[in-house]
Amino acid sequence: MSNITFCWELGGGYGHLAGFKSLAQLLLSKNHNVSASLRNADSAHNFFAEMSVNYFPAPKWQSQIKHTAPTISYADIIARHGYDSKESLLPLVQQWRKQFRECETELIIADHSPTALLAARTLNLPSTLLGNGFFAPPAEQPLPSLTPWLDTQPEFLTHIEDNVLRVINSILSHFDATTLDYFYQLFEVKENFLCTLPELDHYNNREPDAYWGPLFDMTTGVPAHWPKNQKKHIFIYTKSSYVLLHNLLTSLEGIDADILVHCSGMDEKTIRRYSTNNVRFSAHPIQLQSIENQADLVICHAGHGTVAASLLMGIPLVLLPTQLEQLMTASKLSHLKLAGFIGMKDKQPDFVPLIESILHNAECRQRANLFANYYKGFDPKEQLEEIVFSCEAILANQ
Repeated sequence: MSNITFCWELGGGYGHLAGFKSLAQLLLSKNHNVSASLRNADSAHNFFAEMSVNYFPAPKWQSQIKHTAPTISYADIIARHGYDSKESLLPLVQQWRKQFRECETELIIADHSPTALLAARTLNLPSTLLGNGFFAPPAEQPLPSLTPWLDTQPEFLTHIEDNVLRVINSILSHFDATTLDYFYQLFEVKENFLCTLPELDHYNNREPDAYWGPLFDMTTGVPAHWPKNQKKHIFIYTKSSYVLLHNLLTSLEGIDADILVHCSGMDEKTIRRYSTNNVRFSAHPIQLQSIENQADLVICHAGHGTVAASLLMGIPLVLLPTQLEQLMTASKLSHLKLAGFIGMKDKQPDFVPLIESILHNAECRQRANLFANYYKGFDPKEQLEEIVFSCEAILANQ
C-alpha cells in the first residue's frame, strides 16, 4: 500500500477530474491510498462520491493583475501564476510541501501542476505527468511558441524562460535542492503519461512511442436521450460563463435537429428560458458512452477528454474555445477537417451556418469515422493497467 497524490493546479473544466477518475478507481482496487489536491474541489463529488479519495483544494495563486498581452509560451503562462518572483512563488511551494507531508505522499501524479512538480523536487519525491501534451512540453530550449501565428522571435521566448528559470532556481536553492540548467527540466519526471494522440497533441515531432492514448471518463453522469424520430442529434457541453452563450442558445431553435445541452453552472430559471421544442437541457453531466451511435455532432469548448472521446466514436465537432489550449486543439482539428470552430476574437458569430455545415458535411463525418477506425484497437482498460504498473514500479524502486 502506497500514498499517491493527484495534483491539479491550473486549467478548468471536468476533464481534469474525468481523466483521473478511472485511474483512481484502479489504484484504490490495488489497495493504494489516493488523495487529490484540486483546483476546483467543488465538483469533485460528481466523480469521487462513492470512492475513498481524500480530496481538498489545491494551493492557488491569488493575483489582481490583469494581463492584456497574448500568452506565447508555457513559461509565459506560469510567469502569470506566481513565477515572476521568489516572493510570490515561495508561499505556493510551501503550501504544496505542507499538503504532501500531511498526505504522507510517496508518489505524485501531476496534471497541469508545475508548482506541485517544483515542490516535489524540494522534497525529493518521485513525480509523474498525467494528461494531454499542453502541460508536458518537449525537451527544447526555448520551448516552442504556443502562438506561432504571432511570429514571436526565439530571443524573446528565451528571455521569458530565463526569467522564470531564475525564479525556479531561487526556490530550489532555498531548499538546498539541485537547480536546473534549462526550464524544460522542470518536466523531467519518472514517467510522462502523455495521454493523447498525435492529432491532438499541442506540440509536434514527438516520438511515436511517447503516446499513451487519451484518458477520459465515459461513465460519469446520466444517459443521453433524444426523441425517437428521423432528425439529427446534437449534444452540447458548454459552461454558463461562456461569453457567447446567449448567442449560441438563441440560435439553436433555427437548426433542424434535436439538441441536448448540458450547461455547467446554469440555473433552473435560465434553463427554462432557453428550452424549446427541439432544445432540451440536462442539469447533470451526460455519460459520454451514451452518445455513441446516437449523436451526429458534438459542440463543446474543445476540452481534450470530450474531443478525444467524440472522435474515437466517429463524431465530428463544432468547437468553441475559450482559452489558448482549446484554441490550439480547435485549430489543429479544423485543419484536419474533423471539426469547425468559432474564433475567440469573434464577438458576433453566426452559429447556424457553422453548425449546419459540419452537421451535414459528408467529408467531415467520413474523416471522423476514419479516425475512429484507425484507433479502434485502443483499449482504455489496458492503458490504465499499464499506467498503474508503471506507478508501482516507480514506488518499488524508491
